[in-house]
Amino acid sequence: MRNHNATWLIKNKTMPGEYCHLSLPDDYSLNWFIVHASLAFVGLFYALLGYRWWRFTMFVTSFSLGSLLLFIILSTQPTMTESQLIGVSCSIATLFGLIGALLQYVGLFINGFCFGLIISITTFTILDMKNYANGVSTSFWLPIGLILLLGLICAIITLKFQKTMLIVTSSCLAGVCHTLVLDYFLQSSVLFDFVRKRLLFESTAMLCIRHWLIALILPIVLLLGIFIQFTCTGKNYDHRDSWQKAISAGKKRYKTANFKKIRHHYNQDTLREHIIPDESNRFRYFYHIRRANGDALSSDFIQNMRQQNSATVHLTANNNSNNNNNNASQPVVSSTDATTTITTTVGPKRKDTDSTTTTLTHLM
Repeated sequence: MRNHNATWLIKNKTMPGEYCHLSLPDDYSLNWFIVHASLAFVGLFYALLGYRWWRFTMFVTSFSLGSLLLFIILSTQPTMTESQLIGVSCSIATLFGLIGALLQYVGLFINGFCFGLIISITTFTILDMKNYANGVSTSFWLPIGLILLLGLICAIITLKFQKTMLIVTSSCLAGVCHTLVLDYFLQSSVLFDFVRKRLLFESTAMLCIRHWLIALILPIVLLLGIFIQFTCTGKNYDHRDSWQKAISAGKKRYKTANFKKIRHHYNQDTLREHIIPDESNRFRYFYHIRRANGDALSSDFIQNMRQQNSATVHLTANNNSNNNNNNASQPVVSSTDATTTITTTVGPKRKDTDSTTTTLTHLM
């Protein structure tokens, strides 16, 4: 491998910049034209609605990664044509896309891994060009180690900070899509072929600065996508709430009390401080409020009614005993009238007393 890299270095040091011309390509393939036009719309979707439609984002990302890996694996079979490879890869990748869209954490892991894959490829390209300038060969295990390490780190970070990383990942994928589209329409995918051949450690000519200017579209679209989604499309939106609504759709919902929310509003309620200034006397103030609204009777009024009742009953008893002992010869009608008169006076008071006692009992 080192001899091969040394041969590649010697060959490219003497190779002129044959790609450094400003003429645009004129031989576009219809199939690749449709593919890159669709890729432009996908990149626009990633930049604008990548987080808002996060399930569709995870489906497209899982589908793209699965179809790419399957195409690379199946391309080793010499018996299959290119159309067969594309058909089989897309068919199986649809299943991966559905799994990534329906299983939340699987889709988040795949999106984070794709973000780490982009960073690792960019890092490998920079290190490879630096080694080429210094005349040092690049190790075969460098891209593999970078892909595994950065991919797993970014995937774990995505699972931890879901909203932020979904916005960053979708914006980064939008930048990659638009970079590939401009690379194809302006210079026939020269930049893509260079990176692909260097990942496979194949010999290729070094590119000019004009070719690398296309790569500047990636950070520009990345920053624009992050700004748009944080300020417009992704503002005041949480994908976890929409996911819970999608799971509970069609099921019978039971209303449960959110004690945390109730406690939060209770602690921040300023009206409670005016109505109940002291928590130890809250029942006393509650009784005062109900009494002011006419729902309860005053304790002083109830006590006065009880005293009057007891005095009246005692007076009635004394009058009855005096009438029976001293006035036995008087007509029964007069005593009966007196008794009736007193009883008629006492009767309503006993009823009021009973009613007030019952009211106080219910309140306590």
